[in-house]
Amino acid sequence: MERIRTTVIALALLACASAVCAVERASDPVRRDAPKGISEAFYACIDKADYDTIAVAACLSAEAGVQDARLNRSYQTLLGKLDGKAKEQLVASERAWLAFHDKSSGLESTLYGSEIIANLEVAQRDMFRKCERANTLDTYVSMVSDE
Repeated sequence: MERIRTTVIALALLACASAVCAVERASDPVRRDAPKGISEAFYACIDKADYDTIAVAACLSAEAGVQDARLNRSYQTLLGKLDGKAKEQLVASERAWLAFHDKSSGLESTLYGSEIIANLEVAQRDMFRKCERANTLDTYVSMVSDE
């Protein structure tokens, strides 16, 4: 009888330990959807916000600034490495991307609606788009740097 009770307690402790390990951080779902290049500070901010919408909005706003600055740096770096037709094409491409970005944001705002959670989703998608574009420009910088 003592052996059974000891086994049951051991299994219960193991189950509890597994459950604790399975607890998901607030940033885990965001991290799964995020492109490469999102800062670790953003994920830490999301974890600290712990689903508080105002705090999450502040995290998104701060990371949007980080990604916007990164995008601008990548664009300026690439612009400085190009000349002639390639430079003209980059400028035209960036203008087209900005128009696409604005139209995508407008569409998403319409589709998601105006609830607070919807606004957070639109802000996150906006920030992810900036990160993805910076990633693309960084790839182009690497291409022209290797030549």
